Amino acid sequence: MITLQLIRGNEMTELPTESITWSGQRYHAARKLEARVYYRQVRMGDTLLFKWYDNEVFRGTVFTTSLTKDMVLSVTAYDMLQYLMLNKDVYVFNNRNLSQIFIRICNDKSIPYSVIEGSRYVIKSLSFVNETSLYDMVLKAMIETEKHTGVKYRLESRRGKAQLLPPSSAPRMHVLETGRNIEDFTLTSSIEETATQVKLVTGEEDDQKTSIVRDDEGRSRYGVLQHFEKVTEDLNQAQLDHRANTILRKRRGRKETLDLEGLGHREIYSGRPVHVTIDNPSTDKKMIVDDDMHTFEGNSHRMSISVIDDDEFPEVN
Repeated sequence: MITLQLIRGNEMTELPTESITWSGQRYHAARKLEARVYYRQVRMGDTLLFKWYDNEVFRGTVFTTSLTKDMVLSVTAYDMLQYLMLNKDVYVFNNRNLSQIFIRICNDKSIPYSVIEGSRYVIKSLSFVNETSLYDMVLKAMIETEKHTGVKYRLESRRGKAQLLPPSSAPRMHVLETGRNIEDFTLTSSIEETATQVKLVTGEEDDQKTSIVRDDEGRSRYGVLQHFEKVTEDLNQAQLDHRANTILRKRRGRKETLDLEGLGHREIYSGRPVHVTIDNPSTDKKMIVDDDMHTFEGNSHRMSISVIDDDEFPEVN
């Protein structure tokens, strides 16, 4: 059962609604809620609270409203990570850990936050001299922390606060299975984002370093698919070679995406692990939800999700 409430100051108003869509994508920051409501007094900046059978699913800020001739108001709201994505700035952090960087950024921009378990690894220097989103700054600090400690933090928005979460707070893994809660699926294989060769260049023409690494097996099968990048950082040859090999490892081979449709569950969304069991083609393994869309209407909850094999961080410059 849908409960959608408008919160404005100390006042709370229940909104009559016919349908709600709740969606998100891994490493694309904020989750989004779209609703059609029979109440015209919703304003940008208001808070929406969505519950499903009394369990809180979403709490966020209204960014867009549109009114149809039938007097139905469509509203779009985003959770607190939207403020990390939209705000941009320049920062230089010296001898700070991930938690300290996250807290400093949130405090500076008045973003409500909480830290479940702080990171102890100290990042010697992290500079953002060009305009960068706050989300990418925190993500870069998360990448640096994992690179040196193996500990992978994640960002979520819960109960109206941006949260920095450690692996110890990982949710339980749900099982998705054909004949049970998977009603349809599509398995897509592609080499559109595959690289069989990576070429990185850094430095000026008179002092230029180049690294070229190849996937010989991939080249013989798919041809030359080169990823080229002009690296602005001052890297030595060993560091440049390491980065090239890392990119090749991430982009070699074909990429598979499994799209699933079926009964919805509020704890299954982008960035979370699921165990997928399909008879044909045979699949029985842990996968990561890459993107998701949940639809609520009356007492019905449906979801469409895409799952992938790995949960590696994206590249952040």
